[in-house]
Amino acid sequence: MTRSLALISCAVLGGLAITGSLAFAHHGPTPTVPRGEAHPSYMPAPRAPRPAPAPAPAAPSAGSSFVRPAELRFTNANLRESASIQLYDASGHVDETAAARLDSLLADARDPKAVAMLAIDRRTLQLVVRAALHFRSPEVEVISAYRKPGRRREGLHASGKAIDFKLVGVPARALAAYLRTLPRVGVGVYTHPKTSYVHLDDREHSFHWLDASPPGRTWRELSIGNASLAQRDAAYRAADDWPEGTTPPEEVPK
Repeated sequence: MTRSLALISCAVLGGLAITGSLAFAHHGPTPTVPRGEAHPSYMPAPRAPRPAPAPAPAAPSAGSSFVRPAELRFTNANLRESASIQLYDASGHVDETAAARLDSLLADARDPKAVAMLAIDRRTLQLVVRAALHFRSPEVEVISAYRKPGRRREGLHASGKAIDFKLVGVPARALAAYLRTLPRVGVGVYTHPKTSYVHLDDREHSFHWLDASPPGRTWRELSIGNASLAQRDAAYRAADDWPEGTTPPEEVPK
């Protein structure tokens, strides 16, 4: 029994020795590794770099709560020229670049050889946009805006404070009724079937009227004001010039 165990031990040791020799014969001599460093065959695989953390969202700036309304299509009814305009920038201020496009589009072109342009009153533009958005009308058809004075004084059109316009899909009477709820405005509704548009202007003391004159005629206008206009004008807030449901910039007087 003892002899058998000895023979088995010798066979095992001999096999290990042969295996070790084959291993060294296949891989070559063991590379020299400086003391204190790991053998290359035991070096851990490099780890993938961690993704950079996502940047924190920017703090909201003043006026960032403003929700820009949809663009509106403005058409010069005399020139049959149109432009899609977004009157407000992302912070809720009147975009002067957009407003300047309207100044050009709504210029006095009665004399095509001498087109006259003036900056349209910005509050008047705001109120036109407010009305269009109120009625969800996609297009503003402008009959007249700036009119250069000549033989006629042209009233508030001469200073760019007045616009005669229609809203696509909205009766003139309904448009005028809405505009009469606003403070510090002049609102005239032209009811003749061949005119049927609304005059709007920016003024300190409101005045409302009705005019049934046919094209090319001027009849005496009929005042339709009431005693509450002065009280409404006194309660004017600039913030109410912005479209309904929006938040004006913080610096606008509330």
